[in-house]
Amino acid sequence: MKLRLATAISMLAAVSALWAAGADPVYDAMRAELARSMTLQLKQLEKPYFISYSVDDGKTWSATAAHGGLLSAHAGKFRSPAVQVRVGDYSFDNTNGGGRGRGGASYDLSGFPLDDDPLVIRQYLWLETDSAYKGAVQAIAQKRASQGSVNVADQLPDFAAAKAFKLNEDRPPLVFDDKTWNDRVKRISALLDQYTNLRDSVVTYSAADGIHRYINSEGTEVRLVQSEGTVQIAASVQSPDGMIVRDSAPFYRADATKMPSEEELTKAARNVAEQLTKLAAAPMGEAYSGPILFEGVASAQLMAELLGRNLHMTRPATGRGGAGGRGGRGGPGGRGSAATELEGRRGSRIMPDMFNVVDDPTLPMYGHTEVDNEGVPSKPVSLIERGVLKDFLRTRLPMQGFTESNGRALLGNSPAPTNLIISTTEKSPLAELRKHMIDLCRQRSLPYGVIVRKLDFPPVNGGGQGGLAAPLYVYRLYVDGHEEMIRGVRLRNVDARSLKDILLAGDDTATLDYDEGGSADVSVVAPSVLMDDLELEKVGDTLPKLPIAPSPLIAQAGQK
Repeated sequence: MKLRLATAISMLAAVSALWAAGADPVYDAMRAELARSMTLQLKQLEKPYFISYSVDDGKTWSATAAHGGLLSAHAGKFRSPAVQVRVGDYSFDNTNGGGRGRGGASYDLSGFPLDDDPLVIRQYLWLETDSAYKGAVQAIAQKRASQGSVNVADQLPDFAAAKAFKLNEDRPPLVFDDKTWNDRVKRISALLDQYTNLRDSVVTYSAADGIHRYINSEGTEVRLVQSEGTVQIAASVQSPDGMIVRDSAPFYRADATKMPSEEELTKAARNVAEQLTKLAAAPMGEAYSGPILFEGVASAQLMAELLGRNLHMTRPATGRGGAGGRGGRGGPGGRGSAATELEGRRGSRIMPDMFNVVDDPTLPMYGHTEVDNEGVPSKPVSLIERGVLKDFLRTRLPMQGFTESNGRALLGNSPAPTNLIISTTEKSPLAELRKHMIDLCRQRSLPYGVIVRKLDFPPVNGGGQGGLAAPLYVYRLYVDGHEEMIRGVRLRNVDARSLKDILLAGDDTATLDYDEGGSADVSVVAPSVLMDDLELEKVGDTLPKLPIAPSPLIAQAGQK
């Protein structure tokens, strides 16, 4: 279960004293079993040099509604453990290409106890640690055999040491009124039935409140209170030619007690329905090459894809095997072994020199983070200065040119941004960006330029077919100044290299909140940007047929 790290809470000395004295029996059990597990050793095999335990637990509430009725509703408790065991040493261990050792029995921790009995919790941690340790010693043996005569001294270390870090938060559990929210999503979903042209619509919410505990053998001890709430309104419409167009209005909150009001949700639901109605009636677009203005949230979405998903490095496995089984906790290349678009470009200009990019987890935004999943505190990182790439989002997996983490192991143990702030030293009013695009069109004998006001990012349907997110709301801006909405186009050959084609940046800012990979909370702040020489292509997909019979909502509306 994914929960975000909560906003920092001031701790009174009395609260710290209570926790240290054993107010959290789960944490006490983790600490006791960790100390015992560090003495593990099979005959003639190495002892663990690093062990970490994490246990997340809390309460969750969720519901999904459509057409004024609940499709599902749930309230429950969860407790989710994770165990990591490393053998060898920081320079060479069982991860990063060490086979798939799974020695010993495999224990199912899906039924981890919800009760706070320290002895029972230790029993479960002991079983998982035993299995992870056996897998780790098997994996490191396979890794040594696979590397043969390779000179280990020439390789990057397998893990970066980190200073002990201690953070202790506490507060009473939140009180969440799930009945009120179940009724609320029902009312919002019923409101969407007023738009009889909608093919389908759904309203969902989820909320969670709990505790994240993490300890490791280096002395790091973390106890964080966590809370999060989300609401999403999604709908689709089928155009007369059969094309299905979709949109959604998501709301993300770092505090489940500060969910959006019913007034906000009502306004958002109506806006989604009305915009989709216009989009379904819009003409199909066509191939285009020329300037494109990414306005408002579309610019933040573009930066989330081109920067947020590329500002990390990957590392291929060093042997024939995989990630080292349960002792390894994740692949050697972070999010995959394929290189990102910005790798090898440190020190190179990747944006115009008016741009600076900082990832700042200390800001009070949705991406606020205090410590990552590896127990490393998250601090601000200057990534791009005057358009030049200076740094990457890093974890405890050493990379070429970098040996330390900057606390960004947030997507599991892979890197992810927190609050990604794109700023510019040269700002122009939005009207100036539009005027400049029209001037470019006149110079090139183009009848119109293109404005994109929203991308399908993250994808409305939760999926995606690779490549850059498709534009949702696209407009032709004709040289006489009038606009026309179009549909059925997608961006072509746009990647991180396209950032150098930014001509102007606006004096506005838009903020995008989203969940990366379902486990990392991210905010992106960016100005509108005018980019030169981008391409659109017409979608050539086969369109579905229209329904044989009209919706009963339409039939009922006709009888009134």
